[in-house]
Amino acid sequence: MMKKIIKNARGVTLISVISLLVIMAILSGIVITNIDIGSDIRDYNYMCADIELLESKIMTYYNKNGDIPVGDTVENVQAIIGEQKNARDDDVYYVIDKNKLSNLTLNYGYGNLSNKDIYIINEKSHKVYYLKGTIYEGEIYYTDILER
Repeated sequence: MMKKIIKNARGVTLISVISLLVIMAILSGIVITNIDIGSDIRDYNYMCADIELLESKIMTYYNKNGDIPVGDTVENVQAIIGEQKNARDDDVYYVIDKNKLSNLTLNYGYGNLSNKDIYIINEKSHKVYYLKGTIYEGEIYYTDILER
């Protein structure tokens, strides 16, 4: 009797399971590529995380070496960052020399000055800015000034 029950039992075939998974993967891929909800929030948060990491690494470097890890000066920064400038900033901004900072992985700031894809620091306030900026809710931000 038991052999008859097992023989007559029908289940889901491997082919039907694989077919279902393939169809779900295709549909998921289409949905994910067509919605980009929150990319501005994500980009702003990535920039803020980079700035926080850089400021921490720079402070460590400064405490150890007595200076900040910088390269070339950057001109006309205040014309770019405008009102986002820190009240303690002076007029001297430098490109951050990331090679002097250890264990550093950033989302932005690959060192291309021509398209402003760099992180810069103010000499006096040690405030870090991403010169290219990132757009959040229609506004461009160069530093982490929004309240979290």
